[in-house]
Amino acid sequence: MSNKDDKRPPRVNKLAARLLGQTANLERNVSENPPTPIASQRNVTMPGQLGAFRIEAQKYQAKIDELQRQLDEAVAKQADGGSDVESADLRARLAQLQEASRAEVEALKAALDEAALSAGVPFEAPVARIRKIPGRQRQLTNAERDALYANLDSNKLVTPVTLRPTPDGWYEVVSGHNRFDFYVDRGRATIPAVLDLSDDEHADRDAFYANLLHNTLPDYAKYVGFKKLLDEDQTLTIADVAKHAGVPRTTVANLMVFGELPAEAIRLLDAQQDKVGRSAAAELAALHAKGHTEGVMAAIQAIVNGTSSQSEAVAMATRSARRAVAPRVAPAPVTVRSGRATYCKVHQAKKVLRLEFTKDVDAELAMNEITKVLQALADGSKK
Repeated sequence: MSNKDDKRPPRVNKLAARLLGQTANLERNVSENPPTPIASQRNVTMPGQLGAFRIEAQKYQAKIDELQRQLDEAVAKQADGGSDVESADLRARLAQLQEASRAEVEALKAALDEAALSAGVPFEAPVARIRKIPGRQRQLTNAERDALYANLDSNKLVTPVTLRPTPDGWYEVVSGHNRFDFYVDRGRATIPAVLDLSDDEHADRDAFYANLLHNTLPDYAKYVGFKKLLDEDQTLTIADVAKHAGVPRTTVANLMVFGELPAEAIRLLDAQQDKVGRSAAAELAALHAKGHTEGVMAAIQAIVNGTSSQSEAVAMATRSARRAVAPRVAPAPVTVRSGRATYCKVHQAKKVLRLEFTKDVDAELAMNEITKVLQALADGSKK
């Protein structure tokens, strides 16, 4: 190798250098400024600590996961000019950071386990830090909403709402959406609440099951909830979700009939879920399956508009379907007379025309004339 080659600066893996710099800063921050354990910070309510413990643990684990991702990326880039030494150095720094943070992470988890014992203890949650997730709320009729508001205007909230803390410092409503709406509408600053620390992926399911306990939950809303569970996990069967909900399998299976209605009907029911019950939906779905969609849509529109009850609308669609498929009645035979005597009887069934003469001679004489008439009709059909 020439002297010129010896003087060439070594090739630098810029990605590895950048990652090493990042981990060096993180390591220094942890060693020089270790995070104050949550448990030793200023006292807050136990439910508040629950949320803080959970969120802090998630953030710490996310930081370690990101460093691990960067390490994997650096190792994969070794072939692009990097060296084993650089990757080893990066790996060592990551190990140091993990070791420095392990005690804090374990402390957070231990504190979370200890604080979780108080889950379900009511506390005053700030209304301004609570948000609703679309699809979880049980829709009330105007009468139900008025009754709820009248009750809460005169009485305290006996059943707290159920909230789930989120990593960004907010709370999501799991159960009690309509009670929360009341507190928002009345301008209340806080609302009695309890925390739910179960898995985030089950939040929608938990909200649906909580609503399912209400007798007033419309059949269509139950269908939407069960269908969502089945769509989100393709391995689940109707029997599975029925078991989880604590209801008979036939209950869930019967609700699935809503999915057999026309797509336009589904859009109408999404907006007004309390209008059509399962029984009416089953009868209308059966008519739709036989091709009587127009009558089915007219019936559902009448129900939604309030011009017909469910039973009246189903009867209307059924009558419409019967008229559409009414069997064609064969015309009665026509008798041709000569005076009072029967000359000939004419029978027609669909495309068959049969002439029955009283005398053979009359049939022979009529044959030529009938043939001429038929030929004239045939010639006329060509024009």
